[in-house]
Amino acid sequence: MDNLAQPLATPFAPLNQAGVTIEGLDIGRVVNTIHDQGYAIVEDFLSQDDVSSIRHAFNTEVPITALNGLGAIGRSWRAHNLLAKTRAADHVFLDARLRAIVDGVIGKYNQVNITTLFNTLPGESKQQLHQDDGLWPIPRPHPTFLCNALIAFDDFTIENGATHLVPYSHTWTRPVDQSVDTIQVEMKSGSVVFWDGGMWHAGGANVTEDVERMGFFISHQISYLRPQEVQTLAIPREVVKAMPHKLQRLVGYHPFGIGIDGRDPIDVLDDDVVVNLDAHPADYWREALGLRSPE
Repeated sequence: MDNLAQPLATPFAPLNQAGVTIEGLDIGRVVNTIHDQGYAIVEDFLSQDDVSSIRHAFNTEVPITALNGLGAIGRSWRAHNLLAKTRAADHVFLDARLRAIVDGVIGKYNQVNITTLFNTLPGESKQQLHQDDGLWPIPRPHPTFLCNALIAFDDFTIENGATHLVPYSHTWTRPVDQSVDTIQVEMKSGSVVFWDGGMWHAGGANVTEDVERMGFFISHQISYLRPQEVQTLAIPREVVKAMPHKLQRLVGYHPFGIGIDGRDPIDVLDDDVVVNLDAHPADYWREALGLRSPE
């Protein structure tokens, strides 16, 4: 097994969540399991009432498309950019357990990378194994910068295409090998599987005649990387203005570096002032300091 790169000693390092328990969930244990084997399953993450409510919104409000590629033959439905399409799941993004796990895997300076409703329909083929962090050309081994969460709305079974994972593959540096052995993540509705963005994984084949497999996928990344979905463009500003402060941060309005001309991006979101009101031409500052103009 290849050696895993040591975490960088920077403000972006993963948080130590040892001893942290939220709503009865041992956050440190979940985070350590992800760091170790590349994934962790949490049962009953959402209640069935919550699943039913969000499922109804997903079925009635959210525009979807058919998915092709990675071996899929178009018997899957996908809806991306969910935060622009529905408010039904906002509370899931802000769930204290989710936030603590993501912070423990990739650090507290993180943002939403991509959000996806998917439904794997009867007759769909297995995807090819792939790594979601492969979109960013960062040599391996590297510190973890992507953390994924997949919440089951239907029971995930072998027959309806439960997700394939390759344990410990997040530590490997070799190219993805389609011939390796995988496990399939069987879990009940409301459960969630988290995995490191370097994990080799694939959607399974749905060999049933009439059983769908709906899931809710949320990917987070370290906040200095460009997300797959550019949330600051994808979500209308008026929609973002109505979001809770923490969710505004998560979709990209975080004060990274100097912000916007020295201002917090959320303040700019509110007032559309992109030039700092304390900024003045050089002659103003020369006069204020009693300096003579060079002209």
